Amino acid sequence: MKKIYQVVALIVLGLTASCSDNSNKKEKQGKNVPVITIKHKDTLIQNSFVADIQAKKNIEIRSRAAGIIEQIFVNEGQFVKKGQRLFKTNDAELRMELNKVMASLQQADADIRIAEIEVNQLKALFAKDFVASNELDMAKAKLASAKAKRAYVDAELRAVQQKISFTNIVAPFDGVIDVIPLKEGSLVENGALLTTLSQLNEVYAYFSIPENLYFELIAEEKIGKHQKIELILPNQEHYDFRGTLKTAEGEIDPATGSIRYKVMFPNPDRLIKHGTSGKLVISEREENAIIIPQKATFSIQDKTYVFVVGQDQKVKMTNIQIGSTLRESYIVTSGLKLGDVIVLEGTQSLRDGDVIKVKSTSKIR
Repeated sequence: MKKIYQVVALIVLGLTASCSDNSNKKEKQGKNVPVITIKHKDTLIQNSFVADIQAKKNIEIRSRAAGIIEQIFVNEGQFVKKGQRLFKTNDAELRMELNKVMASLQQADADIRIAEIEVNQLKALFAKDFVASNELDMAKAKLASAKAKRAYVDAELRAVQQKISFTNIVAPFDGVIDVIPLKEGSLVENGALLTTLSQLNEVYAYFSIPENLYFELIAEEKIGKHQKIELILPNQEHYDFRGTLKTAEGEIDPATGSIRYKVMFPNPDRLIKHGTSGKLVISEREENAIIIPQKATFSIQDKTYVFVVGQDQKVKMTNIQIGSTLRESYIVTSGLKLGDVIVLEGTQSLRDGDVIKVKSTSKIR
């Protein structure tokens, strides 16, 4: 009976030793994980920004003289040329004032003529010692006073003429007429809003970027070196023309911590209106970039790591710096180099220094 127990014990010990050997062998061989080899690649980075679109010029047309609107020469939405008449307000009272000023001007001219004759007569008498010098001086003073009065009346005349010109409201530049809130016969005060005029041959799309990104782009000299700027309209259609990046504002908004840029778009058909919203897609070409899948990375305390595979098949936890984020990938700015082999999947089950068995090696495409 004892012999039987001894045989069973030997069999159990043999099986245990066999399992232990197999486990050690697998451990020496390492875990079977997929890897990829790093190579350089040219790519296109796209960044999207919400845009506020404004006309090249957008101004309010206001009355500069009180009166009644006699005529409206344009319609809402109409394209007008520079100098084209838009509105006419009543100028009857101003015409009456003009007549009074012109009469005063004629009187001033007559006073000057009388004073000149008097001065000439006294000059002749003074030359013959028939009058004293103070009489001549008095006449000259009257003449100077008459000329000053004439200059004052002339200034009044120009002021009234200018007020009359204000009753003819014309377009200051080529543009499109907006809403006309008042109708013919409406009484308007000085400064009343008549309409808005938008110059739409070009439009500007304004967008903001965070100040940290602004300084990063400045440091890397990337501002202005974009490949293309596209505009996506509210109906999700791509606008036919590409934009040109223009200057930024002169200061960073302390409330939002951002700086505002503008992009100019041609608008020959005046399709885009002032106040339209949209989305800017700015594409920048990145040459010789290192791009890795997001699933190959893991994070520890706000730092990003990958496992780099050495020639001895041991993995080394390596910190990397991420520049831009693509749809399912990262652009790496430091920490990896051409030819490095990194673990593609299964990073959560690995530890620094683990030995692995390479399942498959592929290059990043």
